[in-house]
Amino acid sequence: MAKSMRGTAKNQLSLFYTLFGSFIVIIVLLVSINMLAYNFFSNTIKKEIILNSSLNLSSTASNYEKHIQLVRSFMLGYLFDSDTEILKRDSPMQHYDVVIRVQKTLQHNLSNTQLFLDNIIYYFKDDDFVLERDGTRNANTMFSKFYTNPTYTTDFWNKEMEHDESFRVYPAAAFSSATAFRQEPLGTYMPILIKGAYDHEFAFIALLDGSKTYAAFHQPKPDSSFFIVDRDQQIIFSSDEFALPTAALEKKGSGYSKIKDHYYFYRTGTETGYTYFEVVSDRGLTQQLQRLNLTIATLLIISLLIGLAVSYWFSKRFHNPLANMIRSIQSLNSVSVPIGKSSRIREFNLLHNTLSDLSRSKDEYQQDLQAKNNLLQQLSYMMRLKKIHGSGELLPAPIDTDGPYRLVLSQIEFKERFAAEIANAPQRAFNMYKELISAHFSSVYTNSLTFQLEKDQILSILFVKDKATREKPDDLDGLVHLLDKDIPYCNFTIAISPIRHRSADFAETYQNVLDLIKQRRLGEDVQVIGEWTPQPSLMIPSPAEEQELTANLQSGCDEVTIPLVNRLLEDLEDAGALAQQFQDFSKDVVSRTIKIMYAQNISFNNLAGGRSPYDLLKSCYTLQQYKDFFQSFLSKSAAAIQAKKSETDIITKFVTEYVEAHYGEDLSLDMIAGKIGITGSYLSTYYKEKTGTNFSDYVLSVRMRKATEMLRETDLKIQEIAALVGYYTVASFNRVFKRYTGATPGEFRRQHQWKK
Repeated sequence: MAKSMRGTAKNQLSLFYTLFGSFIVIIVLLVSINMLAYNFFSNTIKKEIILNSSLNLSSTASNYEKHIQLVRSFMLGYLFDSDTEILKRDSPMQHYDVVIRVQKTLQHNLSNTQLFLDNIIYYFKDDDFVLERDGTRNANTMFSKFYTNPTYTTDFWNKEMEHDESFRVYPAAAFSSATAFRQEPLGTYMPILIKGAYDHEFAFIALLDGSKTYAAFHQPKPDSSFFIVDRDQQIIFSSDEFALPTAALEKKGSGYSKIKDHYYFYRTGTETGYTYFEVVSDRGLTQQLQRLNLTIATLLIISLLIGLAVSYWFSKRFHNPLANMIRSIQSLNSVSVPIGKSSRIREFNLLHNTLSDLSRSKDEYQQDLQAKNNLLQQLSYMMRLKKIHGSGELLPAPIDTDGPYRLVLSQIEFKERFAAEIANAPQRAFNMYKELISAHFSSVYTNSLTFQLEKDQILSILFVKDKATREKPDDLDGLVHLLDKDIPYCNFTIAISPIRHRSADFAETYQNVLDLIKQRRLGEDVQVIGEWTPQPSLMIPSPAEEQELTANLQSGCDEVTIPLVNRLLEDLEDAGALAQQFQDFSKDVVSRTIKIMYAQNISFNNLAGGRSPYDLLKSCYTLQQYKDFFQSFLSKSAAAIQAKKSETDIITKFVTEYVEAHYGEDLSLDMIAGKIGITGSYLSTYYKEKTGTNFSDYVLSVRMRKATEMLRETDLKIQEIAALVGYYTVASFNRVFKRYTGATPGEFRRQHQWKK
């Protein structure tokens, strides 16, 4: 016996070391593979870093090129604006109302942080007059106190206006404001001069924020510098004090070169001709490789230590149970237990008696399971189809037994605040509400059954067996009081059916409570619905309102679409519309807007902050929430449509600028087509294809936009405004204005007086 135990112990030790050694061999093999892979790829890491730097610079150059073109188009729109023409013809101070309007427009447009423009300066050289967002002043005061820089003085700008260039970007410089007590830095700006090619008396000076554009458009590498060089090899922006050598300044096209201990990545823009440089120190690349080597070595060492520890632990876990099994088998082999006879070992007798009892009760269990098999299969199939994880509860009564019963369907809708403030998962919270509803009905109805039927619905089957519960069908005050506390996080809709007596009507009764759930109206509350009322037949919007809405959505006129949609929402509420009807109407408006934007090749991904607008609609439960949603959504869509119209080609650009400048004159398609040298039918088709808007609709939208601005911001008479926007009679102007905005000019002016 002792000899056998020594042999067993020897085998046990051999098994342990065999397992442990096998794990070590696998670990060493994996480490070797990792080392070979690292040695193979280490030679290409530096090339990948260089490629990444080239791609990063390419993205930066593309961003700068697009933005400079955007600023150019934006400022050319100012240059050809009708207000600018008015100020240029006479002394600016003779048109104080125009000056005030221009200043308001500047303040509004400069609030757009995506332009990165700090200010736009109207510079009238002969009048020594400057108009900018904060007011008016003479040029010397402007450039010696408010925007001070030794280079960009009044004399400098006067000389630059003598050139024939219509658009030029100057080197970035640090500007400051000088007061009587101290000089305060403003930032680093890249001045841009915009003027007519042969106009030497008036120009725009736009101040592009160089620091913000650099932070937005470029992702710098460690120990790197960034430069922008114009066609004359003049540096117009640099991120630091690093000196760019002459050999690098002569680079054009795209690529990189190494000069001394620096890599010079460069790319020339196709639109501006500027060359963009990123200078990366070779030391920076070397440090990146060293950090990568250190990281990989650390990971390998940690992996090796963890592998050894886990291998030892698993070897012990495999070894110890096996050793115990061997000892148990050796002890059992020394004892023979004849079948049918009792053993002297208590555990053997316990196992023998247990197996005998199981054998005797096998037939009884089989008969009981067979009797319940049909019902369990039906329940299992239902739960599988519904994808419900049940709690294993049994039905309190057979489903095919006739008797009085009532169905109560509770629908729970989680709000966004729930996900933001409550850490529990929705399913856990849903189970909590299910238990709360089950406890309430169990206290009133004997043998009531409550279970989850859908992902957001809880069905309660109430077996009505006594007179008290029959006479009190809507005993829900206690449950409603409990659920009211969670209204900030959930909306609750409870549908209750009348008492039914036949089990065959179960499916029909369930369909009835499903229909009742759909009767929910606007509100953030617990709604109990016991009777079905026909849904109101609504003609909202009317055909005329639908046509008006579509036309204004296409033209991007949110000043009309937002009040119109708000009025339609109020009409729905006055008509007693259901919550689902509000959803259907809102989805229709969103779909119309998205289709219009698709037709004009406009992306709508940013309209809702990266989220689907349909998902945002699901979070609207009150009339005000719907109004707030459309205020944001329609204003953003209108801005996108207006921005798209400014990014047109030369023909549509000419049409747009001409209409904007001559909207008060007789505008015909053939007349404008003749100025370009094409036919009216071709221009109509071309303009529709490029902008997604008919020419006549565009002219109408411009005139109505100008008319609404005059009604809001001036005291001109309506007949004067009608003449200014191209209508010869007040009657025709009133008719078109009401069809476009839904209100007469007089009503529109009264509605907007309170906003001043």
